[in-house]
Amino acid sequence: MLEVKDLKVYLDTAEGIVKAVDGVSFTIKPGQTVGIVGESGSGKSVLARSLMQLNPSPPTFYPQGEILFEGLNLLELNERKLRSIRGKEIAMIFQDPMSSLNPIFRIGTQLIEAIRTHQKLSRKEAEKRAIELLTDVGIPDPELRMKDYPHQFSGGMRQRVLIAIALACKPKLLIADEPTTALDVTIQAQILELMKSLQEKYGMAIIIITHDLGVVARLTDKIMVMYSGRIVEDGSTNDIFYRTSMPYTWSLLRSLPRLDANRKERLVPIQGQPPNLVSPPNGCNFSPRCPFATAECLDVDPQLTDRENGHQAACVLSQSEFEHRINQLVTAEQKGVVL
Repeated sequence: MLEVKDLKVYLDTAEGIVKAVDGVSFTIKPGQTVGIVGESGSGKSVLARSLMQLNPSPPTFYPQGEILFEGLNLLELNERKLRSIRGKEIAMIFQDPMSSLNPIFRIGTQLIEAIRTHQKLSRKEAEKRAIELLTDVGIPDPELRMKDYPHQFSGGMRQRVLIAIALACKPKLLIADEPTTALDVTIQAQILELMKSLQEKYGMAIIIITHDLGVVARLTDKIMVMYSGRIVEDGSTNDIFYRTSMPYTWSLLRSLPRLDANRKERLVPIQGQPPNLVSPPNGCNFSPRCPFATAECLDVDPQLTDRENGHQAACVLSQSEFEHRINQLVTAEQKGVVL
């Protein structure tokens, strides 16, 4: 359904050309749920907005690549054609529900507008559809809440409204950019379960973008890990969590709290800062922060290579070498030795 080929998204800034997305390729199948994870600044949101063609131009430009949605290259379409696809075929849930909703219009007005933009319905029919959507996303008393303004909803309820707007025209692809940001853990779980149930009901594909690996663990079939504008590991959810092949992914997982961990065991943060995307380092972009970096890593810029069963990673180390290095490091840490 969606195929991204060698996509590059650059920003022309006063400091220089920022390579926000630098040669990304992937495919999304109908009904599939794909997670894109990585630290802040890794290019996840720029990639998401590129799929909707919502990045401001200038400073954004696309020096290379294709975004093929059902055979149409979105980079070649005019604004009128893009508007017919946005919201109808591809919909998006943005990070901040308060700033994504217009504070001066009632919730019902915003829902009805989204519906009537793409569907030839009367206002009465659109209002009925809006009430059905609010019911689907778990808003109590939807007829009454249609008359409320965004500030009268809690953060979780506003996020539900955004999901309702995104689903208004039954899109084939839903892009959720940090859909659980600033929500407490209980509400996060509710939103994730809601997305899962609505996916089953509407049969859409979902791209969920987050820095929280716990979120994608329970929702996705496939995970792509981004670092400094590139995909550095790509595989099934089980591959990423149980057979990691890239030091950055392993470091991300290691920095998360685990229920099965020893209570005295400390979390290990990733040292250093993400690279400057105007002038990235030579060789592997992760090498300055990588606990397994060698002299080769400073010279070789690794590309995604197959490990097994569609699992890909961008690392000069083979799977066996990588696992051996992990065992060495963990054993040394347990003995209090610094490698």
